Amino acid sequence: MAMNNLIKPILVGCMPVAIASFLVTGCQESSAPAPKATIDATTTYIPSQVNQESTPPTIVVSPTSTPVVDESIKHEAQVAGITKVDQDDVPSQIFASPKPTAKPKIKAEDAYQQEKPTLMGLKLGTPKASVLERFGKVKKQFLMEEDDIEVYDFNDFSVGFNSKGTLEFVDVHSIDIDPGLHGLRLGQSQQDAIAILGKPDTNSTYVLSYKAQGTLLKIDIDPHDNTIQSIKLFANS
Repeated sequence: MAMNNLIKPILVGCMPVAIASFLVTGCQESSAPAPKATIDATTTYIPSQVNQESTPPTIVVSPTSTPVVDESIKHEAQVAGITKVDQDDVPSQIFASPKPTAKPKIKAEDAYQQEKPTLMGLKLGTPKASVLERFGKVKKQFLMEEDDIEVYDFNDFSVGFNSKGTLEFVDVHSIDIDPGLHGLRLGQSQQDAIAILGKPDTNSTYVLSYKAQGTLLKIDIDPHDNTIQSIKLFANS
């Protein structure tokens, strides 16, 4: 009992010292800085690669170029009668239809007469140069070898020249042209021809013919509808 009483004061006296020591030790441990991480000198730093698929592509916008009008296209357009060519309206290729050729007009004094038989205002024996100069460019040209006749086709009518280079015949084969027969044209009736030109030398279902000054004016008739299909003037041999 006396022993216990003696130990108790000793323990009580030591407790403050032990608690104080414990607190000091705890504070030192909690306030100590964290150890620094060390990097090995042999380690190489490699940056992370950028995913190319996620990177948006760079879009380069070039300025709009001004279209250049080809000088040859300008020339073709001007020839076709187009005075102004805009860059926005320039086609890849210009398809200009040719201007229609004016139909030749026959003067009253050149119309058919018994004293001076003509067709298209032309008299047989006229030099080729005079005929071509009068009517301009031909559509087609060929040679009738059997008769040695050179034929020039003007689309509505054709003319033939002999080996001497003079007019051998005239053939009208279009309703759109005046052949110089006082108003008579293709497509009119047989009766119209007789009323305008008078009584023919030959009158059949197929042909009306008029002889004058060594020439023969031949009018071909379609018997089905009794209309004029062609008109020819040639030498009456």
